[in-house]
Amino acid sequence: NSEPGTEQNVNILNFVYRVSNVLKCVEKFLIGIMAIMAIILIVGETVLRYLAPAYLPDWGAEVTVYLVGWATMLSLPSLAAQDKHVRADLVVDLFSRRMRKVLEILVLLVGIVFCAIILKAGIDVVQFGLRFGEISDSSLSFPMWIFYLAVPFGYGFSLLRYVMLLITRLSESRSSSLTS
Repeated sequence: NSEPGTEQNVNILNFVYRVSNVLKCVEKFLIGIMAIMAIILIVGETVLRYLAPAYLPDWGAEVTVYLVGWATMLSLPSLAAQDKHVRADLVVDLFSRRMRKVLEILVLLVGIVFCAIILKAGIDVVQFGLRFGEISDSSLSFPMWIFYLAVPFGYGFSLLRYVMLLITRLSESRSSSLTS
């Protein structure tokens, strides 16, 4: 523990771990609320369709899509944080342990670049929706930029999660090289 930089690595890892836990709780809470709201809307629409079709709103299915879309985008950072992104484990397992660590860092860097590209594209779409005042066709006249905002939100937080994973992996690698 007297090695230089070891305490700093522990502090960085503790900070990343705490931030990750807070994000995980917020993500789960928001996804849960959105899922419950979508279920209530679907059940309510189904009941109204059979019991009182005249009172069936024209926006129920639309709002359900918005809720599920947002919940899906908010689930992306959790998948990144849990290391459940798409990858070819069969191929990676063929390499040495050292090469697998290098590939893992490379995959995280590719994830960061990919998320940054989609984040930028998502921001452009949100700005487009704002600039032209795009709204939904239903009586709700929902501002579409709010729905589009799910993409930069999801990929922005995924980018943050990939950066946090990269910091963790690099700190772990640095710590293991210091102790060996």
